[in-house]
Amino acid sequence: MKKLLSLLLVGVMSVMLLAGCGTTGGGQDNPDSGSDETEKSISIAQSANFSMGFAPGVQSYETTYYMNNFYESLVEYRDGEYQPCLATDWTVSEDGLTYTFYLREDVQFNDGTAFNAEAVKLYFDNMKSVIGTSANYGQLDMLTTEITVDDEYTVSFHLSRPYYNVLNDLAMVMPRGILSAAAFNDDGSLNTEYLMTHTPGTGPYMFESVNETATEYTFVKNPNYWGEEPDVDRFTVKVIPESKVAAMRSGEVDFIIGSDTLDANSYQELSQTEGITGIISDFNFVTEFIALNDEIAPLDDQNVRTAIQMAIDKESIAQNIYAGLRTAANSVMPADMPYCDATVTTPDYDMTGAIALLEDSGWVDSDGDGIREKDGKVLSFTITYPSTGVYDNVVLFFQSAMEELGIEIKTNPIDLMAFMQQVFMEDNYEITAYMSYWFPYDPYTFVANMYPSTDYSDPSGIYSTDPQVAKALATMSDEEAKALIAGLYNTDDPAVVQEIFTEALNSANESSVIIPLNYRNEYAVFNSDVIESYTFNSIPNHVDVAAIHLK
Repeated sequence: MKKLLSLLLVGVMSVMLLAGCGTTGGGQDNPDSGSDETEKSISIAQSANFSMGFAPGVQSYETTYYMNNFYESLVEYRDGEYQPCLATDWTVSEDGLTYTFYLREDVQFNDGTAFNAEAVKLYFDNMKSVIGTSANYGQLDMLTTEITVDDEYTVSFHLSRPYYNVLNDLAMVMPRGILSAAAFNDDGSLNTEYLMTHTPGTGPYMFESVNETATEYTFVKNPNYWGEEPDVDRFTVKVIPESKVAAMRSGEVDFIIGSDTLDANSYQELSQTEGITGIISDFNFVTEFIALNDEIAPLDDQNVRTAIQMAIDKESIAQNIYAGLRTAANSVMPADMPYCDATVTTPDYDMTGAIALLEDSGWVDSDGDGIREKDGKVLSFTITYPSTGVYDNVVLFFQSAMEELGIEIKTNPIDLMAFMQQVFMEDNYEITAYMSYWFPYDPYTFVANMYPSTDYSDPSGIYSTDPQVAKALATMSDEEAKALIAGLYNTDDPAVVQEIFTEALNSANESSVIIPLNYRNEYAVFNSDVIESYTFNSIPNHVDVAAIHLK
């Protein structure tokens, strides 16, 4: 179960081989250690500390956002394709069962130990029990029967059956950025105590120190880094839960990224302030949604679910709650993600049509109290959501829209971990407000989690880790939905994968169990007296310090 929480809590080849991976462009060369030039440092604000340390698979969003600065994977996803990172090249056997990777020969971990095929095998062998066999991080670990060291810098992954998403799974720095042997105990388990204050990877930066109150963390360049040297020599992450705008205005911090860290209104305010630059990513990488539990009457009625979706003005949410910084959603997954060009979209906003659907289904307000009823049952539900502040305005908007439709909505904001327990572990909810898993876990994990069973003891080894998404294919029988999603576990043919994705997304869009509200881009603000520019990572909410170019 902890493995589930860990998720919810991821150019030209020859040119890429000359630069580090997991970062978006390098900076100017720094002077030698003997130079008298002033060290170039910046400060970054975030909301919470690294309370779980720097281990892969930790239950902490904050750590996830920074992993790519410390750890690197065999391949990376950039500019719409998989490109070399710690592997310079790879081949796939004709039967799709063996992936062979040819490793860089000029890499060391920041603790001075060698990066080679033995290090890769050790990491993946040890992490298999940490990652587990769920679909949270893809199916690679479940399908890998053996990892072999072919020579010092060649390693092969042997699979039990073909799998279409091997490269994407390997591109997930969280949790497949490779750590040195120091990250593990003798029995192969993670050395979590060591990883509280160490980041033993190959990336451009490494942990240096933390203050006594765990409110300032300092990271420095990796002296063994094999790639192009970044501009920033050292960066300090300052934990500032509530006063980030003031901290940015005063110059206490130089950089803030992410709508989880800075709300839309604060972004707008800061981006219009002299000396501060605001930028927005151009990639829709996560879906915010309302989820309906169709196992509870009357949400088992397609007309009721469709009416609820039709009564939500998604464009108004995008414009008025998120100041136009998000895109109104018409599919459970954005079309600019791989395989996600659905041919059926969700119903448009139409309050009149929504009211007609309910009335045609017998739901009327016979006593004039504003709440519809049928056969003595009132149309009333409770919406459960994390009390992080992220969903408050959306829930209030939803509550108001449902009031206009004649549905009573009671609110139940709870602590994030309590939300995980109640919704993900106990499947105990009527309606939720939440979000998808973000790229690169979306769309693959999201669609895989449409498998309509959360029984992890199923002998097939296939199950969903998200009870909300497991109900998405409500236009199909359980048998049809299981057969469809199980098809992803038996193919590496992109055409077959596309057919499965299209059918699954079409069904989800029609069923109105998962009601997509908006697609999230990402934004950042920075001190333009210090920073020249910033290029978003391929996962836009991840902090890419090597992509910060200084003046």
